[in-house]
Amino acid sequence: MKHRLTSKPSKAMRAGMVASFLGALIVPLFSVEAVAQEPRPVTVVAARQSVVVDRIAVVGTLIAREEIRVNPLVQGREIRQILAEVGAFVEKGQALAILDDTDTVMLLERNTVQGRRAEAAIAQERSRVEASLITEREARTLLERSRSLQGKGVVSQQVLDEHENAYARALSQLELARQSLALAEADRALIEREGLEIRLTIERSTVRAPASGLVLTRNARIGAMTSSGEPMFIIAEDGDIEMEARVSETGFVRLREGMPAEIHVAGRPGPLEGRVRLSAAQLDPETRMGTVRIDLTGDEGLVAGAFGRGTIDAVRRRNILLPGSAVESRRGIHNVYVVNDGIVSPRTVTAGLQQGNLREVLDGLTEGELVVLKAGGFLKAEERIEPVVAGYPASSGRELSTLQSSLAEITGATR
Repeated sequence: MKHRLTSKPSKAMRAGMVASFLGALIVPLFSVEAVAQEPRPVTVVAARQSVVVDRIAVVGTLIAREEIRVNPLVQGREIRQILAEVGAFVEKGQALAILDDTDTVMLLERNTVQGRRAEAAIAQERSRVEASLITEREARTLLERSRSLQGKGVVSQQVLDEHENAYARALSQLELARQSLALAEADRALIEREGLEIRLTIERSTVRAPASGLVLTRNARIGAMTSSGEPMFIIAEDGDIEMEARVSETGFVRLREGMPAEIHVAGRPGPLEGRVRLSAAQLDPETRMGTVRIDLTGDEGLVAGAFGRGTIDAVRRRNILLPGSAVESRRGIHNVYVVNDGIVSPRTVTAGLQQGNLREVLDGLTEGELVVLKAGGFLKAEERIEPVVAGYPASSGRELSTLQSSLAEITGATR
């Protein structure tokens, strides 16, 4: 019988084999753990302050701040001369047009003659009054003498009666002369008033500027007849031009007097600064638009009727401004992921305006703190990371439009 010879491994050999096998397993496990604990790189940004501006877009037309309509004070007169043209700056009281006053001048000449006649009549009546006064004094003296002599029996009753009658006639003539003088003086006063009215009409035949300003419109034409239908001239008082803008309902309710504005006008090399002067009391019920007046600085050379567009700064303040991707918003709660010594910590903040790719932080974050650029990723609280700092254009004085476009490029580049 043949026997197969087999040899069994010793206990020491078996222990060595097990140790080798376990060692082969343990080494990879430790390698995986070491890889898992290595911090991963995460893009972060340093919170920085900037000027936050919330702008309301407006469009409108340039108009005169105070528009003066110059109407003729004399109707039905032919226009003889035009002395002011559109675009001219006129002073208060300056002649703008001359109306025909031929018939009025004739009336003034006639009035002058009537005045002279009235003066002559007054002089004549004054002479009559003076003569009547002399007659009255003589009659009174004679009557007084007759009364004194009649008591002595020197003058009869008949003579006394005659003297009394003479005195009564003298008084009557004096009163009549005085009334005639008063009537003549009243006639002269009436003639003088008529003369004043005629002179006023002649003066009004020269149409004058009621205030200094810029001539915007000239409707007056030589040979035309004056009427109250349309103004002869329209003047912008003091030449002040402002913008009458139309604003949407959502923007209109946020406007306040004094808010700064920036307006662009066709033909001007740069924007004009302005401020909201006043706004309408109500919205247009049909268009749901509101009207606002914007006072412009440096309005020299502006033309009424020109188109303007621009923005009104409803909000302008300095605050932390972060990329919008750095702020996580859920159910009205806003969180950011702050990195301190490589450790990620979520933090609730008070968010403000959202404009494009930017988000304002009102409270909960200080300038210089590192914030994860893309919040809401696969980060856990207290997780250790390797922060990779990326810059973003939120420096003071940069316009939001520039910030937004630049930030969009940076955010896309760091993804």
